[in-house]
Amino acid sequence: MAAARRQGCRFLLGFVLANRELARVCALRSWRVFVAIARSLTGAALIVTLAAAPPCLADVDNPRGTNSKRSPVTRAQFTAPSDGSATVGPRDPFVRPDQPSSSGAATAAPEEIPAAGARRARFFPRSNVPVQLQAFTNPNNPNERIVIVSSGVQLIVDGLVGFGSIDVAADRVVVWTQSQQDLDFGAGFQQDENVPLEIYLEGNIVFRQGDRIIFADRMFYDVRRQQGTVLNAEILSPVPSYQGLARLRAQVLQQVGQDQFIAEGASLTSSRLGIPSYDFRAGQLVFQDFQQPAVDPTGAPIIDPQTGEPVVAHNRRLTSRNNVLAIEELPVFFWPTFTTNLEDPTFYFERVIFKQDSVFGTQIYTDLNMFELLGVENPPQGVGWDLSVDVLSERGPALGMTVLYDRPEFFGLQGPAFGVFDAWGIHDDGFDNLGRDFRHLEVPDKLRGRVLSRHRQYFEDGYQLSAEIGYISDRNFLEQYFENEWDEFKDQTTGIEFKRYIDNRSWSIAVDGRLNPFFTQTEQLPRLDHYWLGQSLLGDSLTWFEHSSAMYSKFQTANPPADPVQAAQWGPLPWEVPATGERLATRQELDLPFSIGGIKVVPYALGELAHWGQDINLESLDRAYGQVGIRSSASIWSVTPEIEDDLLNLHGIAHKVVLDVDAGYTDSSQNFDQLQLYDPIDDDNIEAFRRRFPFFDFGGPPPVPLQFDERVWAIRSGIGGNVTSPSTELAEDLFAIRMGLRQRWQTKRGPEANRRIIDWITFDVEGTFFPDPDRDNFGESIGLVNYNFVWHVGDRLSMVSDGYFDFYADAPRYITVGGFLNRPPRGSLYLGIRSLEGPISANVIAAAYSYRMSPKWASTFGTTFNIGNGGNIGQNFAVTRIGESFLVTLGVNVDASKGNVGANFAVEPRFLSRAFGNGASGARIPPAGAFGLE
Repeated sequence: MAAARRQGCRFLLGFVLANRELARVCALRSWRVFVAIARSLTGAALIVTLAAAPPCLADVDNPRGTNSKRSPVTRAQFTAPSDGSATVGPRDPFVRPDQPSSSGAATAAPEEIPAAGARRARFFPRSNVPVQLQAFTNPNNPNERIVIVSSGVQLIVDGLVGFGSIDVAADRVVVWTQSQQDLDFGAGFQQDENVPLEIYLEGNIVFRQGDRIIFADRMFYDVRRQQGTVLNAEILSPVPSYQGLARLRAQVLQQVGQDQFIAEGASLTSSRLGIPSYDFRAGQLVFQDFQQPAVDPTGAPIIDPQTGEPVVAHNRRLTSRNNVLAIEELPVFFWPTFTTNLEDPTFYFERVIFKQDSVFGTQIYTDLNMFELLGVENPPQGVGWDLSVDVLSERGPALGMTVLYDRPEFFGLQGPAFGVFDAWGIHDDGFDNLGRDFRHLEVPDKLRGRVLSRHRQYFEDGYQLSAEIGYISDRNFLEQYFENEWDEFKDQTTGIEFKRYIDNRSWSIAVDGRLNPFFTQTEQLPRLDHYWLGQSLLGDSLTWFEHSSAMYSKFQTANPPADPVQAAQWGPLPWEVPATGERLATRQELDLPFSIGGIKVVPYALGELAHWGQDINLESLDRAYGQVGIRSSASIWSVTPEIEDDLLNLHGIAHKVVLDVDAGYTDSSQNFDQLQLYDPIDDDNIEAFRRRFPFFDFGGPPPVPLQFDERVWAIRSGIGGNVTSPSTELAEDLFAIRMGLRQRWQTKRGPEANRRIIDWITFDVEGTFFPDPDRDNFGESIGLVNYNFVWHVGDRLSMVSDGYFDFYADAPRYITVGGFLNRPPRGSLYLGIRSLEGPISANVIAAAYSYRMSPKWASTFGTTFNIGNGGNIGQNFAVTRIGESFLVTLGVNVDASKGNVGANFAVEPRFLSRAFGNGASGARIPPAGAFGLE
């Protein structure tokens, strides 16, 4: 309370001293005005203390008043550069004295750093008008010196603990400090850091502290305590995570510590507009900005290469009460308490998306920040916690929760840890639509959902812990509601693994269970693995590889679907037979590498002994498996530096070629079709397709002919030819010679003085020769031919093509040809065609573009069309309005397979802590503030 009283007294006294003429004119003003400002600044307890002060505060009821016109620089564009470093500019006319001033302000010689434990204060003119100051001794305190500046001044105080200096510019300034002798205020002075130094400022105030900027009408600041009171304040503070600036405004702002502010009648935004496009308003707001010099891993300070000054590290927190989120001045959300880390500056809502289609109806998806909703003041660093509240009119209400974390420890266990927990459920009153023949499937239970948790942590000495829980309510849920995860992500399983890496060795113990009975999975109870790879023997003459494993397992097969439509086109795969028992296996490889000239040659021998407690006949099975062969590779190249072509942007060409051959003969004592696939080779979504595929193309349930069996394709591709094979079961008699030709044409591009090497053309071809084609390749000597071609015509245009070919009857073959045109930041374009022949035939054209049409508008479009019998596949189109703080996207999409036409409306904040990337708009749009005021 005493400090607050002192601040209030100094604030009022500073106003009187800075406005002596005004004080005399206003001497007879009503005391009620004086009492009102005293209450607003320091509380009722100050009224008696200040009763002797002159009762004149003419502009207090209108703080901005007629004399509060701001300098144009307060509306200048303060730009955060695209590299993420936070700099402020332009600084003129508030430049530091040792920096050039475009306005002609005075400059000084290079600064001398104050001695340790001391600070220095210096005065410079704010413009070309010289500093006009009056300095005198306080009549009531001979140890206190007072200086009054009324001509516009820039005051720099150096040597402050924590951030070095403050830089203040104002029209009028009053300074109090203690000294028993006269101080040279004109040339500046040094004093002990513990000596009181207090400042009152008014008129176009610009106050820089570290890389924080405060604009204000009136301000009092205690330098020693780093406390102050400000009227009509505006703070700009960089937030590097989204490359913008946090903007805090308040009617009354108190700095109660070096990095802590309390604001009354406050609002916070990243918008730079005079009337913000959005702002977060609070009755009372506590803003904490803990800043200190940033250091590198060695402890040395990091210097900004653009300014030459130390980089400041921040930890910003915001706590407030009686909060309202307003968009375009319209209140849209209220919450009584709020806390957030401004490095992730969301205000309750992480996202809000509106959609409309015939599968889910009208949809509203909202993600809210739980830490902010609960008012958690100090949430754990590196943890995000969101609540999802969704409504789907054709299906029902939904609720979910997501936790993401990346921390240096986990519940007291030291070591980097990262993971995710995601739970989402819905009361589903509709029907599933999975496309084609499955557009109206019954829902097995109205309460549907999933729980997914994944965790990994690293410990000292190479230890690693991984754990996962993957529960899904029914077989169609993931494909219906999380189709991208179903198609592209790892299967959702349940288990835990503890592993240790020791140089080129590792061992692990794992336990897996099955929570989803509609998927085929192996329960490992437990499983032990040991790897020893690339071990040198006999003085590098030999190289040894080893993998041994032991497990007790339950091979659990998928239950058939209950829906009659799905059940009519569902069948078990030929290897799906339930079994329980042990599996023991050890696989070893010995290599003898040597060189002949420039050719590397590696003869090798691989062998395995394995035992299964139950095979598909539920009998024990022992197998011996071996492979002998030779691997060889040779590199050749040519360089033609004299080639120059401006049209193709060629500056010399280097042609590099690698030829490799792997000839191997394998023999197995048991056939592969005697075993279940304890180690799966397909994801759950591919297995679901393989169950339906025979009905569409072969007119019946599995199995399919062997040439289309995934196990046979894996064996022909050489899945059993190395120690780290992902499948122990897949091994068979085979004689194959695999050959590859890998080519690179390289050139130099870029400025003549700084050219870089790039791959101009890459062309890789692989194929396999089968000496025993009738046994190994369905009567054809050549198979598994594939190629990949990329031609970077220029820095923006690339042509691509790839293909795969087998040659037996009805063998799968495909070829793709396309081109990419990329012109950042304007947009990109792709056009391509894929031709597929075999059991499935299609000729599909695909095209997509994203285009920044103007600074305010962007659009995206994509289409896929089967020019054969399939017809239309799907389209999507979206237009995005790029606002100063928000992206507003309106889009439509067509999914011909599901017979679905939908629309979506999304509002995405640009001030979220994300780098350049694709959001709801689908276009690459930078966050707000990345390139200054837009």
